[in-house]
Parts: sequence; structure tokens; C-alpha cells
Amino acid sequence: MPFGKCRLCEAEAQLQLSHILPSFVFRWLRESSGGSPIRNSREPNQRTQDGEKEYWLCQTCEGLLSRSERAFANKLFHPYLADPSRRYAYGPWLLHFCTSVSWRALLYFMEKTASRDSSLARNQNVLTAEAVWREYILGVRQHPMQFRQYIYPLDQIAAASGEFAPNINRYLMRAIDMDLCESRSSTFVYSKLGRFIILGVVSQSDAASWQGGKVHASEGAVESRRYVMPVGLGSYLNSRAKKIDEALASISDRQYQKVQDGIKANAHKFVKSDSFVAMQADIEMFGDDAFLIRNPRADTKK
Repeated sequence: MPFGKCRLCEAEAQLQLSHILPSFVFRWLRESSGGSPIRNSREPNQRTQDGEKEYWLCQTCEGLLSRSERAFANKLFHPYLADPSRRYAYGPWLLHFCTSVSWRALLYFMEKTASRDSSLARNQNVLTAEAVWREYILGVRQHPMQFRQYIYPLDQIAAASGEFAPNINRYLMRAIDMDLCESRSSTFVYSKLGRFIILGVVSQSDAASWQGGKVHASEGAVESRRYVMPVGLGSYLNSRAKKIDEALASISDRQYQKVQDGIKANAHKFVKSDSFVAMQADIEMFGDDAFLIRNPRADTKK
């Protein structure tokens, strides 16, 4: 393990290989896929078993984040998957967890874009949000101020108006994703953990249009109901689903055959899996259009 400055507490220490998005979400994705391997939309011809990781945190800070991760996994994530009709109460652990996810995702984009675009690292709202979130996670602050967190639970949609990606249910129900989003009225960190969306506010001028998903510092509840999300978020989610669909459509002939062979070999598992449930939801909405229309890349040797 390398020795360096911990990104959270800033102490010099042995650095752990830390997940950007929590490892338990990728474990759930693998275990609920019915034997179908995970593929990353950036490299669809490569199988993957895990998410992005960096040598960022000391052992103490890794443990600090792990505590709220366990609370989220055990008290909300897995229970909601088992029964989305219930109302789930939460305590201070949820704001700590959501803030830690947004902080890690923001830091990831700050560091990954630094070499080609320094504007993000000079953006005062971004710098302040990163510092405030870091101090809140460490317990230096009691509240993340205006850099609040929102969480939205998702489930399958049975019908919708407009043009939707033919994999929209698979995206909403199962995708793991992160992004830094900017509009004319707001900037926020977008993290998607299966059936949950976490939005970390960097700047916001239309707070009144975000209703129902705010994570409170002390206690609250998460439940399936009607939420007023940021303007344009619906079309944004659809665009992310389309992006994944297009990436997977470029899979090589060899890898496509491996996918088909894997599904056949594990058919008894696949039909009982959450992955199958999500696919069925898309088939019910889109019929044959829900199936992958391939446009393989020229290189089919991978």
C-alpha cells in the first residue's frame, strides 16, 4: 500500500484502496444478475467485477465511511429491494452516507479532469462543496449547509409518455452510475446505486423545484411516493440509459456470444434474478425493441 496524504483527514498514512461508489452495491449487482457478468459501458467488451477504486483513504477514514455504508445497506438498501412499499425511517447515518458518496464522486471528477481541464478545480462552488462535505464527514461540521443531499428511491415503470430508451427499466432498477451535472440553475453530483439516486448539491438556485427527497441531518423517512425532482432530471436519466444501450450494442461478436452462452448455461438462475425482472419490465413496455440491437465495433477479436 502506498504512503501519502489521506484525501479525507489529510494525515500522512498508509493509503487503502478505496471504492469511489460503495463495494456492496457492486456485490449486489453481481449476486442478483443470475450468472450474467457485469459489463462497463466504457469498455463493453471487458467483464468487470467491481467499481472504480483509488488509494485515497487512511485506515481510520476507511472505517469511518464503512460505518454509514453498513447502516445504509442494512437499514435501507436491501430492505427496500425486498419491499419497496414500506416506509423506512433513518437517522443521522443517512446524511453521513449520502454526503460521503457525493464527496467521493466529486473528488473523483476533480482529480480525473485536472490534467485536461483545470476549470473544475478552480470553481469556487466546487471547492467549497468539497471542503464542507469533507468537514461534515469528519464531524468538524454539524451540517453540510447549503450543500445538501437528496435521495430518490426508484422502481420499475409500467408506462410512460414520450420517447424512452428501451432499457429504461434496467437502467432505473439496476444501473450503477455517477456524473457531475450542470444546468443553468444548478450543479450537482449524481450518484446512482441500483434503485437509489443520490444528488449532492454544489450550487442551486431553484431549491423550490426540488421537493420531497431532501435528506435531513437528524431523522426522516424514505418511501415510494411522488417526488418533485430537478427540472430535466427525467430526460437526463433517459439519456444515461440510452448511452448504456448504445455502448452495449457495440459489443463484439465474440463477447456477444459469451453473453448468450452464459445466459443459457445459467438459465435456471437468470429467470429467478432481479436482472430478469428488470428485463421483463422493459419487454412489457417495448416488446421486441427491448432486446439489444447490435452494432458491433470492427474489432471482434476481444
